[in-house]
Amino acid sequence: MLKRLIVKEVKDLIRDRKILFGMIILPLIIYGVMGIVVSETTKYSIQQVKEAVSTGMKLAVVDYDKSTYSKLLIEYLKRMNTTIDIVNRGNINVTRLLASKDYIGVLVIPQGFSKNISMGIQGSVEVYVRLSDISIASLGIANAVIGLVNGFAEYLSSILISNTTTLPPSFVMNPIEVQGNIIIGKVVYSLSYISAMYSQMFMLPLAPMIVMIYAASIAATSIGVEKEEKTLEVLLTLPISRKSIALAKLTGSIIIALAASISTMAGFYLYMKSITEVSTSSQSSVGTNVFGVIGIGGLIVYALTVFLTVMVVSTLGLYLGSFGENVRSAQSVVGYLWLVVFIPLYASMFIDFSLTPLPVVLAISMIPFTSPLVALKSFIVGNYTYLVVNIVATIALLILLVFLVSRRFEGEKLLIGRPGKRRGRKLGYKFFKSF
Repeated sequence: MLKRLIVKEVKDLIRDRKILFGMIILPLIIYGVMGIVVSETTKYSIQQVKEAVSTGMKLAVVDYDKSTYSKLLIEYLKRMNTTIDIVNRGNINVTRLLASKDYIGVLVIPQGFSKNISMGIQGSVEVYVRLSDISIASLGIANAVIGLVNGFAEYLSSILISNTTTLPPSFVMNPIEVQGNIIIGKVVYSLSYISAMYSQMFMLPLAPMIVMIYAASIAATSIGVEKEEKTLEVLLTLPISRKSIALAKLTGSIIIALAASISTMAGFYLYMKSITEVSTSSQSSVGTNVFGVIGIGGLIVYALTVFLTVMVVSTLGLYLGSFGENVRSAQSVVGYLWLVVFIPLYASMFIDFSLTPLPVVLAISMIPFTSPLVALKSFIVGNYTYLVVNIVATIALLILLVFLVSRRFEGEKLLIGRPGKRRGRKLGYKFFKSF
């Protein structure tokens, strides 16, 4: 008897298409889409790095040593498909040098470089790479420049091994210390600092994405509950204009969006604070975190973008939810909205805006769901063009959605939910037919 009951329950659950799709099929789609997005954007980023490197990197070398091993390093770099400009002036300002000409990076060889190596002491080379964006592609280019010096270190190690046995083995295996530095705008960071900050940026979009999905679900559920419990019919019979009802629901969405923004900022601050406390990097005094770079102004703009984005998805959830007949159908309409949020958000995370064609960057920037990440990138690199485009596009979409919601509440099909009455027609099909 128990076996038959179990079989019956399983069959009943499987017959429910929402349960079958949501619990069994949807996870396959989710992870499949995530894999495709991450894989394709990573491949595109790698291709960007290959194209930038294959054309030949233009480097400036400031040689204060002007001796045997510094000259050997310059000769090695020239053989590695790079364009080398030797700078012999004293007291070089690396930031100005990078800005004056189209250099990808600057190598500074300090005085005593060759002497230290001859005495069995590690030689030091400072590498400065200019970045216009923070992404996998830009960090890949920085690592490619630093990799040239690391390649020379291996080449020098092989020479030392073949020519001498008196130097310490630890030195022979690692004769050069490479100090990698990243220049963004006019600020110099260590490569380890930027790498740590990028790792944090990779996790930051998760919180706004979750907030967006929940906001859309709550907005859709609010109208679905009223339809299911017949309270919407009562509201429509009261001497209140339908625009006032729509405005009340939109105001509720604004309050939820504001609360979500405050909560996200509080969580963001606690996350950054905890990261700072465990930081052991050389720049831990300023905190290896995004907040230490963007400052209070950047944090306020980040909160604004989260607020606007949550407002958009809440209004969109309210509009889409109005096409459902009850709570379940309203939630099913917005249940796949996460795909629309996830794909552009993480695409903007991997793509380097400075290496991507302008139409593609503008297209990504005009998607409201990328607002939080675009805000972070803009304040880090000091370029606010795409942030302005994003905010304008987000506000324009919000105005359009508010107009659609008000029109929807004025129509007579609001109570019905579905435009047609024939059975068997899918909700998505009817939604598009309603236009």
